[in-house]
Amino acid sequence: MDSNVGKNGFTLAVFGGEMVAVAFELRYMIILSAVLIFTDLWWGHSDTMKRYCEAKAKGDVAGMDKYKWHKSRALRRSANKAVDYITYLVLGAFIGLGITEPMNDFSHVYTAAIGLGVGCVAELASIIGHFCYVKFGIEVTIADVLKWLLLFLVNFLKAVFRIKSKELGDALEQTINEKEGAK
Repeated sequence: MDSNVGKNGFTLAVFGGEMVAVAFELRYMIILSAVLIFTDLWWGHSDTMKRYCEAKAKGDVAGMDKYKWHKSRALRRSANKAVDYITYLVLGAFIGLGITEPMNDFSHVYTAAIGLGVGCVAELASIIGHFCYVKFGIEVTIADVLKWLLLFLVNFLKAVFRIKSKELGDALEQTINEKEGAK
């Protein structure tokens, strides 16, 4: 008989309970990530079909082969994304339990939300890229979308800090302007 059964069972009971609690507290974010995964699948399919039809109209056999719809690959990638997002959630929770809670910074739920948020931002960037190509014919890379989201976040933070304290908002804006000037 394995002597580690008791230790493993205890560890699973303790951390399993924590993970269920974190998952319950972040249930709406998990639902959001599932909706984003489905939306990316939908717009990715539309993007692929549009590119396939364009290649077919040009008679581009290599393009047609590249943009042929592969249902199994799309479903496998979507399932991989779901596993990745749950991994981000668990990793964020463990970082919170191991680092931020002992330092009394903030709860492990917040670090788990940050971890899951990283996946949601990446998924949102992919959706925006597919949407822009399907609706407007504009090729937008994920890097472009991430730059837009970063610019939005910076302006949002400037506005929030300016509401809290005009000096703090001005200091943030000055720092950002100095960084942009250095580039």
